[in-house]
Amino acid sequence: MSDIRLEGDFEKYLLSSYQILEKDLYRLIDDLTGTFNDSVEMFVQKRHFSLQKEGKRNKEIYTILQDEVKSQRFIAPELSQRQIRRMIYG
Repeated sequence: MSDIRLEGDFEKYLLSSYQILEKDLYRLIDDLTGTFNDSVEMFVQKRHFSLQKEGKRNKEIYTILQDEVKSQRFIAPELSQRQIRRMIYG
């Protein structure tokens, strides 16, 4: 669960306004804070590991990562698969 704790009234407001369970609210906060604090390199490395755990092969992962980096909040040039490999393996 998130290290972030919301003030009681604000937490109640969010839970009632969005009809979300408390565990889901804190999972969402974790997702948002983790994603927005990461550099492109950190996002690529974490997402690569996550996709590997799903059983995907690197060739497929690199294509997925190319698409996801374009759709994320990063202001970065389009990445080649070679650039993605270098971010992961150095």
